[in-house]
Amino acid sequence: MDYLKIIELVSVVFNILFLVFLTKEKKVCWVFGIIGSLLGAFVLFKNNYYSETLLYLFYASIGIYGYSYWSNKRSDDFIVKRMQWSKIINIILAGLLISFGLGYLMAKTDASKPYYDALSSVFGVIATFLELYKYLVSWSFWIVINAYTIWLYDIKELDFLAIQMIIYTLLSIYGYSKWHKKTISVQKSL
Repeated sequence: MDYLKIIELVSVVFNILFLVFLTKEKKVCWVFGIIGSLLGAFVLFKNNYYSETLLYLFYASIGIYGYSYWSNKRSDDFIVKRMQWSKIINIILAGLLISFGLGYLMAKTDASKPYYDALSSVFGVIATFLELYKYLVSWSFWIVINAYTIWLYDIKELDFLAIQMIIYTLLSIYGYSKWHKKTISVQKSL
């Protein structure tokens, strides 16, 4: 097994542990996410997925912020929240526009599948902020992003990362279910 496959596998293990702990709302999730993301960024860079590389570096940096942010929140005021549909639609439209712009920029490099890569990367950033602030809709975004990314990784034969995305898709469905039970029926939306 070549060294990139080993790094990819270790990244996947840490990233899955991140998601398992995230569904349980444990702040240690961010530590696993930081390590897994840094390793994943290296693998993705070596495979010319530059937008995904930037995304994984973003995940690592947001992991530091996430750990700090979750450490300073009291559990009684840090709850799972809902978001208004109009805001969700606006987020999706903005995400599509930014994805096109990033894809256009990455198409000027030797990036592999620049527009497809940009789409998952931009929405990954959006979903990360939504999960950081505990919006239920983050899991809906993750279900779609993770299912889409299975294909994106599979075409480059990033087998372990593709398997990770299958597991992520299933864990995202579980995460949605678990967080949905915690939502309060009447809340202020973002």
